Amino acid sequence: MSELSILIILGVVIALILIYAIRLRTVPMPSGRKARNEIISYLPNEPCRVVDFGSGWGDLAISIARARPDITVTGVELSPLPYAVSRIRARLAQLENLSLVRADFRKRDQDPGDVVVCFLDPRVMADVGDVLNQRMAPGGIVLSRAFAIPGWQAFGEIPMQSESDILYLYRIGSNLPG
Repeated sequence: MSELSILIILGVVIALILIYAIRLRTVPMPSGRKARNEIISYLPNEPCRVVDFGSGWGDLAISIARARPDITVTGVELSPLPYAVSRIRARLAQLENLSLVRADFRKRDQDPGDVVVCFLDPRVMADVGDVLNQRMAPGGIVLSRAFAIPGWQAFGEIPMQSESDILYLYRIGSNLPG
């Protein structure tokens, strides 16, 4: 492969990331192992369905599926490059309880499950709140790393020990003030 070919491929990759970063108003951010383990520790003990909104490179979704084979995990990512990388990683991991979907969580007309986890840009957190108010059943749990959902009342705001972030915990039905 020539240097020009490598530069062209690199240019396409960078362009894809930039185009989707502008379109989605967010850049896929990986989660470190300690942060992933900390989030996993807040999942319910019983089997449930977990959806990762904006699953990016697949770090958290894969870690949850690996750590908790009793949990069904779905990663939802729209940006094509992180989605492709996460698909490759998931295939290599061979986890039967993990599925990845290339979709916009805002347009995906499905029940988001029992637990939604997210680490998204604060500019899209209002969209997360709108989608979950419409589609998530009462009692559902939302774990949001670093950014609060505007207008929602968290039942827990826990400083993460692995990062300088806050982990916001919400329960559908008691998430709105008053």
